[in-house]
Amino acid sequence: MNQIPSTRRLFLKQAIGASTVFAVPNIITGPLFGAEAPSNRINVAQIGCGSIADYYHFSHLKQMEDVRVVATCDAFKRRGEIMAAKYNKHYGVETTKAHDDFREILARKDVDAVIISAHDHWHVPMSIAAAKAGKDVYCQKPLAVDFSLMGPLRKVMHETKRVFQFGTQYRSGGPKGRYRQMVQLVRNGYIGKLERIDLWCRDVFHDQAQYTVKPYGSTTEIPVPEGFNYDAWMGPSEMVPYTADRATRWGGFHCPETSLGFLAGCGIHELGLAQWANKTDHTSPVRYAGTGMFPEEGIFRTLAQWDVTCDYANGVKLRVMDTRTAQTAVASSLPRAWENGDGVIFHGSEGWISDALGFCAKDQTLWKTEPKSNDEELPVSLEHHRNFIDCVKSRQETICPVEMGIRCDTICHLVNAAAKTGRAITWNPEKEEIVGDPEATKLLTRPSREKWRVWQA
Repeated sequence: MNQIPSTRRLFLKQAIGASTVFAVPNIITGPLFGAEAPSNRINVAQIGCGSIADYYHFSHLKQMEDVRVVATCDAFKRRGEIMAAKYNKHYGVETTKAHDDFREILARKDVDAVIISAHDHWHVPMSIAAAKAGKDVYCQKPLAVDFSLMGPLRKVMHETKRVFQFGTQYRSGGPKGRYRQMVQLVRNGYIGKLERIDLWCRDVFHDQAQYTVKPYGSTTEIPVPEGFNYDAWMGPSEMVPYTADRATRWGGFHCPETSLGFLAGCGIHELGLAQWANKTDHTSPVRYAGTGMFPEEGIFRTLAQWDVTCDYANGVKLRVMDTRTAQTAVASSLPRAWENGDGVIFHGSEGWISDALGFCAKDQTLWKTEPKSNDEELPVSLEHHRNFIDCVKSRQETICPVEMGIRCDTICHLVNAAAKTGRAITWNPEKEEIVGDPEATKLLTRPSREKWRVWQA
């Protein structure tokens, strides 16, 4: 099932053309085929079997009768084996095989699609390699640590016509569909003309209790645990000493060799909503200016605090902050006591609306607004995996396609560059390059190790 047979593609086109549920793109109501027919199943491989693979991907994929997870892989060998055993127990037969190397999975002709939930620095290299191998891709957020890989990612997805789902799930489902409802209210002018957006997310201090050495992680080199392929885990990133805090559930998200920090790891969910509401999925802000703090001790040296204002070409201002900065800057706008976490507030000429504090607005009756007949209606995706699998079958674009992911990721890179240099950054979104600042431009790329440049294969 590496490629959907032409007869099946024709059937899909006919079925979609005849069905009213596809009158609006990506309206997903359930599987498109009888789940009991093996020929209609999508064979999926899960690359990366850490916490998000366990509590999120496994819990959804196992419920999908038209999906079979046939392969797993993790640099921690035992994790991949445990995950395979969980799927096999669920299926009741030996369906899922654990692999030591993800490249073995990409070589399998029976794998149709991959879920990439390895660490941040692996997301785009694996996505490009998977597309070249003929696999559709669900890629966890964020995208690239090395911005120079964005162009190749876009190119290979277009050339191979692979389906791509970016793992920012806020556009699918959510509490009572509130994320989609909020964005739809903004896009349809229910808070007046959109003027500015305040956005924040947690930072390095959020999970500090779990660090071996606080606040920025241990620098003491220790032996690599048995059964852990640390060389493969670091992959294309420069090799650095292994310490107790590096390859942990939270630690690696704050190491500059493998991540951009929680700005990209968590804040990108809210950025996806900001871009959606501002109708700018095809572009990014053109100017970035503000401040930030990068730790000089420990191994967690990504952006730890930040306050950067981003100007869109359409006049909307986006202020991106860490949660502690936001508590001072925006808490007074909210109707109840501050709660740490991630959030966004859309400010219009006639009011505001937010996903903070369980979804609130200047006028709470907004949430009971009945759409007008001429309102723009956004695509519906009830669940992110379901949307991905249905699009694998129909060959439609997903709710979070590759261009959307690239433009969101761009904001993270440029906020980081503005905070690092302390200068205003001018961005050309058409050419996708920083204007007149070679030093800032250098911050967008990272050195890579030759042996793990899988995107060049």
